[in-house]
Formats: sequence, C-alpha cells, structure tokens
Amino acid sequence: MAVNEELRHSSKENYRRRRVERLKRMITTIVVVLLLIPTLCCILMMFKVRKLEKQVEALVEIQKEDAAIIHAAEMEEESGIVETNELTAEELLEQETENKKVYLTFDDGPSKYSDELLDVLKENNVKATFFVIGKTDSDAMRIYKRIVEEGHTLAMHSYTHNYEKIYKNLDNFKKDVEKLSDLLYEATGVRPKYYRFPGGSSNQVSKVSIKKCISYLNDEGIVYFDWNAINGDATGKKYTAKQMVDNVMEGVLQNNNSIVLLHDTVSRKTTVESLPELIKQLKAGGYVILPITDYTNPIQHMKADSVK
Repeated sequence: MAVNEELRHSSKENYRRRRVERLKRMITTIVVVLLLIPTLCCILMMFKVRKLEKQVEALVEIQKEDAAIIHAAEMEEESGIVETNELTAEELLEQETENKKVYLTFDDGPSKYSDELLDVLKENNVKATFFVIGKTDSDAMRIYKRIVEEGHTLAMHSYTHNYEKIYKNLDNFKKDVEKLSDLLYEATGVRPKYYRFPGGSSNQVSKVSIKKCISYLNDEGIVYFDWNAINGDATGKKYTAKQMVDNVMEGVLQNNNSIVLLHDTVSRKTTVESLPELIKQLKAGGYVILPITDYTNPIQHMKADSVK
C-alpha cells in the first residue's frame, strides 16, 4: 500500500512539474513575442520614415529646380528675350525639317466620301488641305467644321466650280471667291486665305485673264496653290488604288516639296481606298506630310510675283 501511495504521489508531482514547465514556456513565448512586436514595429517605422525623408528631399529638389526655371523665365521676360510664339506644331515642323515635304490636297469636296477621308487621316495622324466648293446643306456645313476642328487646312476652290460662270469676267470671279469665303467663315468662324483655281492657274478655258484674277487674289492677301504631283483620279482613266499610289510616289520622288492633287467627289471611291497605303509609303520613305500653312512654299504654274 505504501508503495502504491508513493507512486501516485510521484505521478502527481511529475504532472505538476510538466504543467509548470509548459506554463513557463508559454509565458516565455508570450513575453518574447510581446518584446518582438514593438521592436519590429520600430524597425518598420524607421524604414518608412527614411522613405518619407527621401521623398521630401526629392520634392525639395524639384521645387528648387522649378524655382530656378521660373526665375530664369522672369529674367528673360524682363530683359525682353522672350517672344510670343503661336506657331502650330505643323508650322514649326515645316520651318525646321530637312526632310522632303508632302502636302496632300483634296479638291471639290465636301462629298459623301469626306468623312471617310477624314477618318483615314485621323487614324494615321496626318493633316491635309481641303480645297472645297460651296455647299449649304447641313452635311456640308458639318464637314467644313470638322475639317477645321481636326487641324486640317480649309481652303477655297470656287463656290460653283462652273468654269463658264467663274471665268466669264473678273467681276464674276471676285463675287465667286467672296461668296465662298463668306460661307466658310459662317460655317467655321475661320476666314480662308488659300485658293486653288478650278483647272489650275494654267487653265486654257478662262475668258478673263488669269493674271487679273491673280492680281485680285494678291490684293486680297489670298495665296493660290497649284500642284506638282497627282494620283490621276481626274484624268478620266480608271486607275486602281495601287496605280494611284504609284503615280503619287513617282511625282514626289522628283521634288523636295510636293503638293499632291487628289479629289474628294462622289466618283472618287478609289482615292479613298488608296489613301492608307499612300500615307504608309510616304512615311516609310521619310517624307513629312503637312497641311498648307503660311510657311508653305507655293507651287504655282503661273507665279503670283510675276503679276504686277
């Protein structure tokens, strides 16, 4: 009996001892964890503080640079060095580029294909020039406005495009130009200042002297443009889209500055179809495609400065 009692007592002691050991370990673990948590928090805070310090230092440097730039600009302005520059990106490029320049120009619009042409130009980030005629329907007025809003050049190609009326006498010519100018100004708020003679300045159908017409345009500050490259869409021949592209490329290869004659009319679907490939080949060839501006060197079959 005594032996059994001793064994039970020993067993209870061992159990209590193990329990105490477990409690000690738990307490030790809890204490360690409680000590580690603030330590880790402190370390993380130190990293964050350092990161914030670096950001603050960077901001300070930026502010210093901005202040220096502002100060320099103020000094230049005070000394009269700064000049107002209102040139568009295209005009600046036209002045500075050494690449060959190409001006895509579309005559006779607006037409049912105008939106398609404008869509292709927009997709390819290309600006062009539209020598339009006079139309007063809502679609035409919308197209005039879209041409201007999308950064293209809106120019004049006569109100009626009726050779017999336009070229009957000088008075008719003047009235036609003024009527179209007023219409485009009413539609867009922009007064057009570039012109293309129906048939070109070298046409042989005018009953009035083209020199007199040129003199009138010169007096009005209107610059006229002919062309030195064509796609052939007005020759009466049924060229394919590929042939039209080839025609243009053959022309631009011969000139440093090329003004390309194309048409925007109801019978020129092939011109629309050829435009994406034409733009692709011009860009691949290193040509800069631009709209006509005040800095464009005009191509004129009969030179404006030859007219007194």
